[in-house]
Amino acid sequence: MDNFYTDNYGRVWGNKAIADEVIITTSNNEITISSGNHEYTFNVPTGVYKSMYVTGTSELIEAIKTVIQNNSYPIEVFFGGNHKDVKYNSIVFRLSSGEEIQDITGTFYDHFFDAV
Repeated sequence: MDNFYTDNYGRVWGNKAIADEVIITTSNNEITISSGNHEYTFNVPTGVYKSMYVTGTSELIEAIKTVIQNNSYPIEVFFGGNHKDVKYNSIVFRLSSGEEIQDITGTFYDHFFDAV
């Protein structure tokens, strides 16, 4: 996958920093994760979410986890830490089914996942 780092555990690391505060609206809340064999589409609930680098906590990640669990999707989401010129946090996805993520698309991806 272009523009992504995939580690040895099959986790796909986003390359956009999650700021201290993230605003999700109906214009940036849809995401589709594809494995090639399966496609999982869901909407992140609208709202204002806070993330804290120091404590490693993110309301956004917790909201996404809840949606994934409610849909019984085999997706795990993590609050990951990256170090380039500066430290920043990002979203990390992994399929728990053993398949590899082949593509990620949607308005959520466009706004919060695909830019450095």
